[in-house]
Amino acid sequence: MIPCFNDNNLRVRFLVRVTLLLAACSLLGATLYYFHLRAILIRDALDTSEVILLEVESIRQYVRDVLRPAISGREPPDTFVIEAMSSTYVSLSIMRRFGEKMPGYSFRRASLNPLNPENLADAFEEEMFSWFEEDPSRTIWRGIVPRNGQLAFVTVVPDYMEKGCLRCHGDVKKAPAEIVRRYGTGGGYRFREGDLAGVDSVAIPVAAAFARIRRNSLLVFVVILSGAVLLIYLFNRLFNSLVIRRLLRVSRSLANGEGGPQPGQDELDLLRQSVAVLSRYVRAARKGAGLLPNFTGSCRVGAPITGGTLSWIHAGRDLRQERDVALKIGLNEVLINPLYAACLEAEFSLFTGFRHRCVPVVREARDAMLVLDPLPSTDLGEWIGSEDNRGRKRKAILEQICELVASLHTEGIVHHDLRAEVFLVRDGREIVLVDMGLASRQGVEDVILSSGLGPQGDPRTMAPEQLQGQRGNPLCDIYGVGVMVYRMVTRSMPFAMDTADGPGGWLRARKHLRPPSAHVAGLDPRLEKVILKAMAWDPAERYQWIEDLWEDLAQVL
Repeated sequence: MIPCFNDNNLRVRFLVRVTLLLAACSLLGATLYYFHLRAILIRDALDTSEVILLEVESIRQYVRDVLRPAISGREPPDTFVIEAMSSTYVSLSIMRRFGEKMPGYSFRRASLNPLNPENLADAFEEEMFSWFEEDPSRTIWRGIVPRNGQLAFVTVVPDYMEKGCLRCHGDVKKAPAEIVRRYGTGGGYRFREGDLAGVDSVAIPVAAAFARIRRNSLLVFVVILSGAVLLIYLFNRLFNSLVIRRLLRVSRSLANGEGGPQPGQDELDLLRQSVAVLSRYVRAARKGAGLLPNFTGSCRVGAPITGGTLSWIHAGRDLRQERDVALKIGLNEVLINPLYAACLEAEFSLFTGFRHRCVPVVREARDAMLVLDPLPSTDLGEWIGSEDNRGRKRKAILEQICELVASLHTEGIVHHDLRAEVFLVRDGREIVLVDMGLASRQGVEDVILSSGLGPQGDPRTMAPEQLQGQRGNPLCDIYGVGVMVYRMVTRSMPFAMDTADGPGGWLRARKHLRPPSAHVAGLDPRLEKVILKAMAWDPAERYQWIEDLWEDLAQVL
């Protein structure tokens, strides 16, 4: 096992995410198991309650159709033996004995106007009366409610007065003497055929069963989680041997064996940095190979300074005039594609026709190359990470950027790719714009838009509407300037670039902008307000003029 460099190394991140995933799967499995058993329990309770109700109805029907006629045929007409001839009395007596043998099970026949006060409806049964009376088409109610001091599955059905029952429950004067003697004349009478006489309910206890289900579900969770812990251990060993060791060997080789990941980095960050260094050498070698011998016309091509969207900038020397120059040379792969070649031609036209103190002077334009005044080698991205990025120097740099953007907009030019890497910094205080490869100009056909190329540029700095394919709106540049201010203040990007997410993922990220104060403790809230307004999702809520943005910035920097 290799040592952990810090809490952010790749293995720890992987294991943390796998742990969370497996724990979530364990919880999901136990939850599904719980609800599955719960559904089975309720279905069984439903079936049982229906059986009990059918049995009660069968008992009552037997009393009405068999016992009552048999006794009436042998006794005087006024005879009424409650224990044998009352269907309600007989069914309740039988179910009471059933409940004694099945603790928790209960059957009730409740009424708002009962003969026997014991059958008077309680609060829940009164609600059931109202529920059935609201809609006579309702024939059954089921639910889980507290009954008899415990949680129970309850089934309730209405019981309507039948013609044969009116002898006992109709006119009190015609009721059997035994009924009147036993229950009096206070309740249970004055019903008519079809009236809602009562509600029959069966309660089946489920609290103990639910407790068992919860215990079983917890056991399932523990078993699955235990298996997950074993899997995590195996994943750790496998991931370490197949990924981490090899990544570190490759990274150390590229970095000449210098250490491991620094705090806040993982092995992939180290590898990315190493590959980035290697990539710069590869790109420089590729451009140099494309220019062999290292001369183009009367100019000698020197070391690369920076790469642009469509071109590469080299230091050089004009041998004819014996002076140092900078050479902006179109990339070979760009010149092969007619669309990008047209974009390069448009960019060269902008550099040739636009004059500004922050734009290099074009000494000569040749095929796929511009000869410029000498350029510095430090880009604004490197400057942001330096000690110069503070106080008056920061304010001076931002003032130049805003003034340059204002001049571009005055000329009808929208840059569309304002990011730190398109600027070089001279003597730590002056900026030079060296890339306008994605710019558009009012009155000139926009090659990118007309060709349907889609969003072009760095997704980390593009405005939401630009990610959606819109171009030509100066407010996109204001958003880009806001990103640069954010980066200067926090020394970090507001959004990470993940090309796997595509435009949809980048758009979603714009709606969840992390405020600058999350990176910088004690940040002036006025400065944060300016940055967030410049980076507003809705263009209508953004600064409408770059001059207004600078006016607010100047007051808080």
